[in-house]
Amino acid sequence: MNKSSWMTAIAAIAILVLTGCLGDMGDGPSTGQTAPEVSLATVDNQSAVLADQKGKVVVLDFWATWCGPCRMSLPHVEKLSADADRAARGLVVWAVNDREDAATISRFLAASKYSFTVPMDTAGETMKAYGVQGIPTTVIIGRDGIVRSVFVGYNSGLGAEVDAAVDKAME
Repeated sequence: MNKSSWMTAIAAIAILVLTGCLGDMGDGPSTGQTAPEVSLATVDNQSAVLADQKGKVVVLDFWATWCGPCRMSLPHVEKLSADADRAARGLVVWAVNDREDAATISRFLAASKYSFTVPMDTAGETMKAYGVQGIPTTVIIGRDGIVRSVFVGYNSGLGAEVDAAVDKAME
């Protein structure tokens, strides 16, 4: 790697650190390992408990209102969450918010016209358990509670990749 590439990489990491897009860097499960338990209150005062979803495919999308890449990925999260066919076949989509308060989240959801379920990770413990190192991070959990896929960051082809991984997990 030449000097210019190194400087670009260092600058990119500095931006991620300064904007908070890097998380606590916990040691979460890898693909093929059992998903850690999730038990969080949602923004609308319901409960999101992973153990209650046994036999379903669960998508966890970790995000925050202030995260630009998250904002770009959330329309796909909404589309996936609203997919009635996949829901009927056992898909659950949770957009797990990164340490923001309910009022901030609710205002953002209303302004963006999003209707997906938002569990609030107010202490960052769920993100740490999943080893989230940056947001957005999308985790797909199979019907058996095993992590099937993990996607970190956002790119224009991410929606298709997530859809393919969800469909594979639903087989």
